[in-house]
Amino acid sequence: MTEEQVRPWLEARPPRGYNCRSWSPQHLRDLPSVRREFRAWVAAATEEAPRSRENRVEESVLALDELMSNALRHGRAPVDVEVCTSAGGVLLQVADRAAEDPPRPTSTRDPSDGGMGLGMIADFALSCGWFAPGDQKVVWAVMPSSED
Repeated sequence: MTEEQVRPWLEARPPRGYNCRSWSPQHLRDLPSVRREFRAWVAAATEEAPRSRENRVEESVLALDELMSNALRHGRAPVDVEVCTSAGGVLLQVADRAAEDPPRPTSTRDPSDGGMGLGMIADFALSCGWFAPGDQKVVWAVMPSSED
């Protein structure tokens, strides 16, 4: 896969979200508890979806973990996380204070060097993007909640 084949993260606002939950992780060591709480939240929030499947929940957990760890490793504090139900899926939003540094997915790096997460999320997501309100950068993805 070439760099041109990676789905870009366009500068765009996310769709509207409902029934939101938020966290403010300060360190990578905070992520296990956020993942645990998110997994429980997303399972409950999507249980009414007739074809909701466990692998969709796990894809959402993996995507949120990747966005949070990117913000903590490469962005600037504070990091704010918000998850919401949205049309067709679960809206993940992660904000940091590195507004001048947009997400840069890559496929040209050796996978053992890391840096493949944004491309993976874009492949799973219904839609994804980023925007920069003021001094923040918000990276978002809508993850599907059913097998449809």
